Amino acid sequence: MRRFSIGTSLGDGFRLLGRRPLAVFAWGLLIVAPMIAMFVAMLPALASISALSMEAGAETGEMPPELVAEMMQLQAASMLANLVQLLVMAVVYTAIMRAVLRPAEKSVFSLRIGMDEIRVAVVGLAIGVGLYVVIIMATLLGMGVGFAAWGSRMEAGPGVALAIVLFLVLLIALGWALGRVSLMAPATVLYRDFGFAQGWRLAAGKGWALFGLMVVILLLFLVFEIVIIMVTAALGASLVVVASNAGIDWSAADPFAEASAWLGANWYWGVVFVALAGLVAGAIATLSVAPFASACRQLADSGPRDEASPAPAA
Repeated sequence: MRRFSIGTSLGDGFRLLGRRPLAVFAWGLLIVAPMIAMFVAMLPALASISALSMEAGAETGEMPPELVAEMMQLQAASMLANLVQLLVMAVVYTAIMRAVLRPAEKSVFSLRIGMDEIRVAVVGLAIGVGLYVVIIMATLLGMGVGFAAWGSRMEAGPGVALAIVLFLVLLIALGWALGRVSLMAPATVLYRDFGFAQGWRLAAGKGWALFGLMVVILLLFLVFEIVIIMVTAALGASLVVVASNAGIDWSAADPFAEASAWLGANWYWGVVFVALAGLVAGAIATLSVAPFASACRQLADSGPRDEASPAPAA
């Protein structure tokens, strides 16, 4: 019977952190780059929107066309940045899986742009859309049952109990589904093919164990998140204090313009923040993806291969 170890999977994630720290840092920088670029681009736009809003409020109290145009451009830029970040994450996640599944392959930080990345992006998009459709259908079903119970004049107590049971069933089914599809992306890299069938077969009988791996990673991240929030809050407070001491009035009519000018003159603070964000994002991505790539490798090596599946990449 195919088996995998949750401890080994998590250990492979931490070992990858220690074995390739520069790669982890590079992966994190790639992940945060679109967000940082969007933030830098937003400061002048926010300054313009702030000035136009105050001018409009002082004069007519209505939103002028220039303000609407600025806000629409900002929204479009935000959507473009989100799209770019999704594409970058597909490249980074593929690199992490490649580092675990095909460590002998040589490339800069295991990064490439090729068919592996395209296939992983397609598989990830299909899984996301599929889960979204399932959640919508389950929600509609739950609403239908709720309306039917209300129409039959069911008492409040049984109605609430029925709603809670339906919600728990949905959570259980969603957890099992997440476990079953969690190896499709790693199988895509392992077999150099769209890994829908291979990942589904590898996860057969392991849905709850893989979901347990997700829960363990989530609990681990909750601990990290407390530390990250504390460090981020301390760094943000330090920046506010330093900027305030430099003469920036946060209650001024246009604080964004002053903040932009201050950041431009004190760019090294931005470098420190980007470096820390890159380290954190790289570590989170590695510990999120590498354990499932490790589980995929363990399951592929622990049992006979289905003859309908291509052989794993050497």
